[in-house]
Amino acid sequence: MKRNLLFLSLLSVLALTACKKVSTEEPTDTLEVEERNSVLIAKHTWTGCGPCGGWGFTNFQSLMDNNPDEVHIAFKRGNVGGYDNQVIYDWFQNTFSIPGATPTFHNNLDETLSVGLAKDQMDAQGVIANANYEMEIQGDKVILKTTTKFFQETQGTFRIAPYLIVDNLIGNQSGHPDGANTAHKKVPVDVARPIGAATSNYAGYVIADGDIKDGYTVNLECEVDIDPSWDPADISFALMIFRDQGNDSYGLVNTFTK
Repeated sequence: MKRNLLFLSLLSVLALTACKKVSTEEPTDTLEVEERNSVLIAKHTWTGCGPCGGWGFTNFQSLMDNNPDEVHIAFKRGNVGGYDNQVIYDWFQNTFSIPGATPTFHNNLDETLSVGLAKDQMDAQGVIANANYEMEIQGDKVILKTTTKFFQETQGTFRIAPYLIVDNLIGNQSGHPDGANTAHKKVPVDVARPIGAATSNYAGYVIADGDIKDGYTVNLECEVDIDPSWDPADISFALMIFRDQGNDSYGLVNTFTK
């Protein structure tokens, strides 16, 4: 009898240990996530392109002014302060077959969609998932905490890509009256990586795989280097949720910023 009781006690300890591992799987506090879709409004542009600095700048500013609740990014080809904007431009152009002509405007990484059509398309499928973040600047790094929440039962492999966005990044722009002193808007310059990860991945990091339940939530803590000279008010993140479609192909599910 004593042996049986001892055996049952050991089973109970093992069960509690297993539960503990599950409950501490997420490394950060869970943030509130709004059940909402946001259109990614993007300008694909080049610092050496005259029209990009002329009507391209005006058009992008108009899109930002008229759609303040959406997410805005200017993918930049050319040197804007020596950061990773060129590599990011190339990755998005190659991955999503964005035309090389600049300036090119596209919504949800699809040049055939207007902002309205992109919204309609997202509304038709409902909110699959959305994210939220908090960031803390520590010297020459930003520590980023994200929460992603799924609002539908779904299936597949999903990634989150936390792009570091810098506003008012000073660099040359042909066709703009400020020339070499142009303040560039909403430039992605890097992607944050999970704490301890050796390399960054522009396609993001897997947050869910397989059958996913409505309400499933996952947290991630990341870091990224910054230039200490940047105004903290000009630093933000665009969280892009991708569905992995295989063969280095991805579909944009949702995006978030603040």
